[in-house]
This record gives sequence, C-alpha cells and structure tokens, in this order.
Amino acid sequence: MGNKPSSCLPRESPSAKQAKAHTREENQETTEPRCPFANPDMVVDHLDQSRTVYARQCPFHSHSIPPEPKMHAPPELAIKGNTHVVSQGSIDLLAEIGGGDKIREFITRFYSRAFLDFTLKPFFYEEDGAEAHAKRLADWVIEKMGGEGRPWYESGRWGQRQSSHVKAWNSKKRDKGVRGSHFSLDDTRVWMRLHFWAARECGLADQPSFFPWYIQFIEHFISVYERRAPPYTAESAQWSADPKNIALYVAQGHKMEDVIGIGRYHQDDFR
Repeated sequence: MGNKPSSCLPRESPSAKQAKAHTREENQETTEPRCPFANPDMVVDHLDQSRTVYARQCPFHSHSIPPEPKMHAPPELAIKGNTHVVSQGSIDLLAEIGGGDKIREFITRFYSRAFLDFTLKPFFYEEDGAEAHAKRLADWVIEKMGGEGRPWYESGRWGQRQSSHVKAWNSKKRDKGVRGSHFSLDDTRVWMRLHFWAARECGLADQPSFFPWYIQFIEHFISVYERRAPPYTAESAQWSADPKNIALYVAQGHKMEDVIGIGRYHQDDFR
C-alpha cells in the first residue's frame, strides 16, 4: 500500500493540544520578568550599584536611589472628623522618599513575605503575583498621601476594598472553621509586623520623616479591620529591628507563635 500521505497521518488529539498549550503557558509564566523584590530569598541592599542592577532587571519599578532627606521630622497626620485627608505634608513626604514608585517597591516586598506566612497566606484568593497585589494596595496608599493624581480611583477599583476583603474572609484556602470570619487581632498584628519589616528592608525605616508618619497612618487605618489593633502598631513596627525575631519566625515555618491565637477569642485580651 505504500506510505500514507501526510494528510492521513494520525492527528494530535484535542486533549494533547491543550496539555501542550498549558505547558507553554507555564513556561511563559516562569520566564516572565519579575521584580527582584518579589523574591523573598533575595537579600535587599541599598548600595547605588545594587539599585542599578535592580532597575535593569525589573519591568515594574524604577528602584531609584533615594534622594537625600530634606525633611527631618514627620508631618502631622491630617485627620478631620476621624477621617484621614491629604495634606501638603503628606504630599511633600511622598516626594521626599522618591515618589509612589518607592511605595510600590516596598509593598511588593511585603507581599513576597505575606505569601509565605502561615497566618496570612490562606486569605489570598487571587494568585497574580506580588507585583499585582502590591500595585493595588500601593495605589491606595499613594492616593491617600496625595500629589500623584488618583491612581486608585483611575484603576477602576474605587469602592472595591470592602468587597475584596469579603472575598479574602471567604477564601477557600481558609479552614472551614474560620472561613467567613473577619480579620482578628492576631491576623492584623502579623500583617503589621510583615508590612513594617518590608518597609525596613527597603530603607524606609531610615527615613526620619517617613517611618514615624507611616506608623501613625497604619495605626489610624488598622482600626477599620480590628478595633483592638492600634495599640500594637508601635510594637509591630519595632519587631523587625531585632534580627533574632526574624530568625525565630523563619525557623518556626514563617509562623508567629507569640501572636497566633492571642485576642482571637477573648475580646478584652491585650496581652
């Protein structure tokens, strides 16, 4: 009968084609450029030469060298009727640290840590990377500080913060026993510790005007999610200053055993 013409050769099944396409997509995902700060195993330093390397590697952030500080004291946190408002002080402060890109950089670092954390990782219902998560939160912070337009509003996410948190509370990754419950005291304390650790890694704790102001900023807003959390803000900011705390946390499997469970069941537990 001779050889079959090429048109009669066995065709690849649809399922095989889908498998190959899926493999290609996975390969593309693994080779896509990432922000270096999204890698929690990378040690961040602030040398000018390192910043240049980060900038070449990163398609998301400029990783610019921070300007010399001109402000040596934090501006007042502007509150009117218990509501935070943009002030000239917060606008100047954002420019002082190098602009909104610096906020996005450090919050990318925060999410790289949070994705590993025993307490926080079950809340993440979206898996689009530290950079995308960081942009969402950072745009909100930048808009609250002012001076760079309205990135949160213009992103189309205005008014979606609450609905996003409802999705987090109901994440399928959470244990059924707690699924649907709101952020608790231990959740917020872990969140703050990791958040301030990331800011410290990115050099923002060395900014004499920014770090004290930002501690007050977080203290104001964390009460929206857990009314008992504000008294722990200062401790959370200081926690990462001691390398022993970080070493113990990592050794425990990215788990804060000194915090987990405290205040979860007892409304007046302020240990």
